[in-house]
Amino acid sequence: MTTTEIIAALGTLSLADVREVNQAAYKILKSERSNKVHAAKLKLRTGMKVSFLDKYGCRLTGTIKKVNRTRCVVDTGGYRTWTVPMTMLSAA
Repeated sequence: MTTTEIIAALGTLSLADVREVNQAAYKILKSERSNKVHAAKLKLRTGMKVSFLDKYGCRLTGTIKKVNRTRCVVDTGGYRTWTVPMTMLSAA
């Protein structure tokens, strides 16, 4: 079944059924996101040199100062620290 067929079939379902499909899709996405964060967290440690892209597309490098639940605090030197999602970090 293709996505267009699934979307077309959603129009024939009741609101309760659509909510059930939505909850199932949300659980799948949340599980996938959680697995990616867990895999990244296993590789990251405090004091590790990492790099990431800032919001303007510039590559920054720094040192992890703290590992939180889904993000890391990265010190790039100077006066600023960045709170970066773990999935955006790569070893420098």
